Amino acid sequence: MVTGQKPLLEPGRYRAEQDGDVFHAYLYVMEVRETDKSYIFKMLESRNRYADDQIETMFGSKDRVVIPKNKRTRHAMRVWSERDFTIYPFQAGVPFYFRKEETA
Repeated sequence: MVTGQKPLLEPGRYRAEQDGDVFHAYLYVMEVRETDKSYIFKMLESRNRYADDQIETMFGSKDRVVIPKNKRTRHAMRVWSERDFTIYPFQAGVPFYFRKEETA
């Protein structure tokens, strides 16, 4: 990103949700910020019983994760627009698709 250029990803709350059967259902809500050098994620809500949990493993015991933009990392990330992205923790299992929550 060029200095002074608007960040590609809007800051705010993003939600990934799968409401299938109990073995595949999950809900993750994160606060997301973008800087010139990284994406910063803060887990706000996590509900998962049996579905893939790589994103919980990615956070571990922390509530904040930083993914650098220009360095190799174990976690793949693709920004689709200023309001949605996919994160693929450890590049294993299932990618998680996040959309920006609408504000009232």
